[in-house]
Amino acid sequence: MKIRSETALAAIAFALVVGCSTLKTNVGWDKQADFSRYRTWAWKDDGSIRDAVWKRRVEAVLEDELAKHGLSRSEENPNLWVAVHWRLSSETRVVSYDPAWGYTGAWNYWAGPSVTHIYEVPSGTMILDLVDVGQKRLVWRATANGEIRANRENEEREQRLREIFAGLFAGYPPPRS
Repeated sequence: MKIRSETALAAIAFALVVGCSTLKTNVGWDKQADFSRYRTWAWKDDGSIRDAVWKRRVEAVLEDELAKHGLSRSEENPNLWVAVHWRLSSETRVVSYDPAWGYTGAWNYWAGPSVTHIYEVPSGTMILDLVDVGQKRLVWRATANGEIRANRENEEREQRLREIFAGLFAGYPPPRS
C-alpha cells in the first residue's frame, strides 16, 4: 500500500507541473553572480520526486534544456548543483447555489433547498534551484505552479515539461548588473 501511494503521489506531483491549466512562473537570480563562469552542473536530489521513472525523465528534459544554454552535466566537478523540488497541496473550493432560478408566473415563486458542493482541487509547485557549488549559494531560482489537468499521455506531459523549462530558462544567463 505504501509503494502504491508513493507512486500515486509521484504521478500527481509530475502532473501538477506538466499538466497545468493555468501555469504561473517566476524567475529570480543573484545579481552579483558571474553566470559566464558556470559551465557544468550535477543533479542534487532532494527526494521530492519519488517515482524513479519520472525523476529520470525530468533529469533528461532538464539536461537537454541546460545544454541549450551552454551547461553540460558533470558529476565529478560541477560548477552548479541543480535541484528540482516538488511541493504538493490542495485547495478546497465551495460552490453553493439555490435552485430558485426565478418566477414561474407573475406571483408564483418556486424554490428549493440550497445545494453546496465541496471539492478539493490539487495544486502544486515546482521549484528549480541552481546553486553555486564552490560558494554553496543559491544563484538562480525558477518556480512554476498551477492546477492539475488530468488525462495526459506521457508524451504530452514531457512536451509540457519541455515548454515549462524553456520558459523558465528563456532569460538564462541573465544580464550582468
